[in-house]
Amino acid sequence: METVQKMYEYATVPLIAKPNAGLPEWDGDKTVYKTTPEEFAQDGKLLIEAGAHIVGGCCGTTPDPIRALHDAVCQMTPKAPHASHHRVLASERQVVEIQLDGSFKVIGERINPTGKKKLQAELRAGKLDLVRAMAREQERNGAAILDVNMGTNGIDEKEMMLKAIYEVTGVSGLPLSIDTSSPEIMEAALRIYPGRALVNSISCETEKRKQLLPVVKKYGAMFIALPVSDAGIPKTLEEKHAVLDELLTDAYDHGFTPEDIVVDALVATVGAAPTSALDCMATFSHCKRDLGLATVCGLSNISFGLPDRMYVNATFLGMAIASGLTMAIANPSQDLLMNTAAAANMLMNKEGSDLAYIHRMQYFDKKEAEKKRQEEAELLARQGMPADVAAGESQQTEQGPVNPVYQAVLEGEKDAVVSLAQAELAKGMAPDAVINDLLIPAITKVGDLYDKQVYFLPQLIASANTMETAIAYLEPLIKKEPGQQDMATIVIATVEGDVHDIGKNLVGLMLRNYGYKVVDLGKDVPAGTIIETALREKASVVGLSALMTTTMMHMKDVIAEAADKHYDGKIIIGGAAVTPSFSDEIGADGYSKDAADCVKLVGRLLA
Repeated sequence: METVQKMYEYATVPLIAKPNAGLPEWDGDKTVYKTTPEEFAQDGKLLIEAGAHIVGGCCGTTPDPIRALHDAVCQMTPKAPHASHHRVLASERQVVEIQLDGSFKVIGERINPTGKKKLQAELRAGKLDLVRAMAREQERNGAAILDVNMGTNGIDEKEMMLKAIYEVTGVSGLPLSIDTSSPEIMEAALRIYPGRALVNSISCETEKRKQLLPVVKKYGAMFIALPVSDAGIPKTLEEKHAVLDELLTDAYDHGFTPEDIVVDALVATVGAAPTSALDCMATFSHCKRDLGLATVCGLSNISFGLPDRMYVNATFLGMAIASGLTMAIANPSQDLLMNTAAAANMLMNKEGSDLAYIHRMQYFDKKEAEKKRQEEAELLARQGMPADVAAGESQQTEQGPVNPVYQAVLEGEKDAVVSLAQAELAKGMAPDAVINDLLIPAITKVGDLYDKQVYFLPQLIASANTMETAIAYLEPLIKKEPGQQDMATIVIATVEGDVHDIGKNLVGLMLRNYGYKVVDLGKDVPAGTIIETALREKASVVGLSALMTTTMMHMKDVIAEAADKHYDGKIIIGGAAVTPSFSDEIGADGYSKDAADCVKLVGRLLA
């Protein structure tokens, strides 16, 4: 009920609720659902009252509860969906609200190969190391949204855009701005993006809006409205506003609302167009005051061709925020811009801006201190002091930087971790020390962050894959001492009748990363095969997975087979339908709710 209530507060479309007939229970040799048709019908009424528009039944329901549900709710009138709209962008784990009177926001511009030869070379090689690094750096420096552009020659732009979206969403929780001129690539990107993206952009050019407006509406994205027509860039402020009105009319005819649109003010350099800044101020003000629209601009365009551009950019930004600018596409690593934005928000009395300014300055001071420390270390090194000693001298009592191998696992840098591990080996660190002192503490930290919901599944998978890559390189280099024992062997499988194995595969990956030998039998595995393998491999633990209530019953078959064949190892279970009480009922040795928890469970059982 609570979930439906929360969804209703934000939903602008009808909600459907299809509950099970209660939780499954084990009764002898079968699964039962003990919710009566009358209880099920009463719960259906409560779901309608909570905001559901359509109700039905899923696991455990038969014609009787569905009939009772129909009789109970058929005369009820569901709540109407909210007519209000929200000016928000979202990733799979973060929502960014864009308020007309809220704090100014920066769209990070760095993930764009234009003018970046190193990034262009990486993309042509099919690598995305720099893209991931740029995403993390921009988030760290205060960006609220990340623009992703893969437009360069010598690559398959569509393929790289889809890969970049996957990689960026794995390392950053910020919503994305999808930046491409291709309608085909835009649709493919919106289709896979796990959230509500910002489309950069839709112009008033006839063919562009004809192709893009229906696509953007279909996927529920926001978009940047670019007041450029078939005649080109408007020459006057009045012409710009007229083109914008034409584009807005078309967008509203397609069902968009003002909350779905962000207007680009078309910033031109004041070096060639002296009134450009003033025209932009007029557009920012007009959109906010008269049209109720958010605005955006490419900030650095204002100073193109001028000396000492950062001062022009910062001054323009302060003026623009005062005139109503909502956000800008800019480089968040430019401290003058970010500090100016924080100060302007505070002077405009934006909500929470006073504390935000203080936090920004604290972050800036920390960055400056680290920069000074690095400069001192470089100076000492040039004077002949060894680099590691120089670093220690310069930082005095401050804690040094995190080890790169540890950081690579933490950040899911799969492509970089082997070279970083090689660097540690070159310094004299033993392969087993890299594993025990760097990799295992790092993956343990990842597990802790996952438990605290600081990290989520994409980050957990990225870190686990990174560690697996490092271990695959390091393990052959480790010389075993005489009599040294391998870690325990664990057999894992999805039980008979079940073809779902994503969770099981992640469990295997995590266990391998902790040094266990994992024998993965795959999915739809009969009980006899599982226990036969466990006996042959002398496995200390058998891990069973099942997604569905109908297939999890085969877990009991495995336990019975283990008793019959005198297997004396531990049997643990997990999966979406499995519960701790079910584990107790069938006599399993333990239940794990996820991959990180499974590592802890195995450690306890084998201690």
